[in-house]
Amino acid sequence: MEAAETERGEILDGLHLNIDAVDAFTPNGAMDGPFRLADVAFVPGYEHQAKARLQELSRQEVLVTVASDRPDFLGRRPARIESSVDGDWRKVLLAEGLAMLVPDDGLEIDSLINVEDAAIRGKLGLWSELGPDASFYFVANGSGKNAIPTASDAVGRFAVIDGTIKSIEHQEWRSYLNFGANWRDDFTIALDASMRDAFARGEDFQNVLKGWIGQKVRVRGVIENRGGPYIALRDPTWLCFAQ
Repeated sequence: MEAAETERGEILDGLHLNIDAVDAFTPNGAMDGPFRLADVAFVPGYEHQAKARLQELSRQEVLVTVASDRPDFLGRRPARIESSVDGDWRKVLLAEGLAMLVPDDGLEIDSLINVEDAAIRGKLGLWSELGPDASFYFVANGSGKNAIPTASDAVGRFAVIDGTIKSIEHQEWRSYLNFGANWRDDFTIALDASMRDAFARGEDFQNVLKGWIGQKVRVRGVIENRGGPYIALRDPTWLCFAQ
């Protein structure tokens, strides 16, 4: 899986963090913060386990790399946090299936994708939920009594979807990645003009996207019902290609 990279931000070393919640940390005795972990999100049903794991990690001194100086609506700045023994907190949580990858930017995303992929394949933590009503992982299309739930089962939810691009249709302001023979019923990813430009990087987007046909991809986002299950891609790093 591949993604782009961006520049690092401010670095704070030798801190101890208080775990106020799974997504809110304040440095002990320091003015900086609060922080939240960049690039990951926590899901209902696993937040208690994730917080307990974070409290274990917080016993060690940490290095905090601030991903952005722009705080969110709760005043938290996204950060990458590494402890002296266990390393990158994001990787620890992703490896144990206690968090889901939701990239904020392209920095070091490839390694995070691979860690999460191992947890998905191992059915660990949140990825152990296999029923259509509880799963967070789906395939684009499928059939059979014992098949993995498909994108149609995930309408209205944030999910991770695997599938193979069968065809691509271009319109003036949008392109559609189709995962089945009938685009009216099968899973589709929509790329608006800004997404196409981000992937094309100055080249002709139709030529770039043409090379995607037949490739297996993984996408994440909220599944809508537009005749069939549909994701309007919000960030280029939310779409990756199998190696």
